Amino acid sequence: MLERRRAVRIPAKLALQIKISGKDCAEAESINVSANGVYFTSPTYIPVLTKLEIELTLPAPGEEEGVRPGRNVTCEGVVVRTEPEEEAPKTTRYEIACYFTSIAEEDKDYLDTYILKQVVL
Repeated sequence: MLERRRAVRIPAKLALQIKISGKDCAEAESINVSANGVYFTSPTYIPVLTKLEIELTLPAPGEEEGVRPGRNVTCEGVVVRTEPEEEAPKTTRYEIACYFTSIAEEDKDYLDTYILKQVVL
């Protein structure tokens, strides 16, 4: 199978704050992350093609995930996949793939550095 991703994706449990149209939507946790997007769990159903504002909390350099926050990385993205695909009354966890559409160069560099350090370990 041909790999179509252009960036390295690593497993990572990072805290996320999600906003839709400037309004707080949910706190979430990443499953994995790359320089181009994030795959996360959310208690809230978010439909495909929804535009999101995301704030990722990355650990300080040299720290483990969840030990000490190093920096918040803010970006905009669009939902490209939601599982399950439809909102379900008894579902308490959705897995959502989001492609980054906008991220400041400085934040992208910090995220790239974090990812590369994880790959080397």
